[in-house]
Amino acid sequence: MTNQNLFIDNEDGTVTHSQTGLMWKQTDTMNDLKKWVNYQDSLDYTRQLREDKFAGYSNWRLPTHSEIQSIYDESFSNKDLYEKEIHISEIFKAGGGFSMICQGIPGRTRTWVLNIRDGSLNSPEGAGHIGAIWTISESARAVRTQ
Repeated sequence: MTNQNLFIDNEDGTVTHSQTGLMWKQTDTMNDLKKWVNYQDSLDYTRQLREDKFAGYSNWRLPTHSEIQSIYDESFSNKDLYEKEIHISEIFKAGGGFSMICQGIPGRTRTWVLNIRDGSLNSPEGAGHIGAIWTISESARAVRTQ
């Protein structure tokens, strides 16, 4: 299987990763909300998808640390909102963010962020004592386990 066949367009606004079985939303918060989001905003976004039963499902959530890495592949080429190259499949809608938030780190007010331009995964420091989850400004893409 080539990397180009790794993701399957489900024709309902979702994409399935053929190896992990994860179902991803084809758009992210930058595509949908036209703004960067912090961690709470990203949780609200996935909660709304669950309540609306987007694509018929009520188990949308943020990806885990390991799941978020499965979307990135240097051989993929797509464009972010600034028309810069990002390395996710062209099956995802272009014009989204260049970074993605994942679930929070248990027991900490921190999360992981994947830069889909270069594949770096980090847990940024937040300003002040509140922590990064309230001060980051990224995009988020919902996922669900089938």
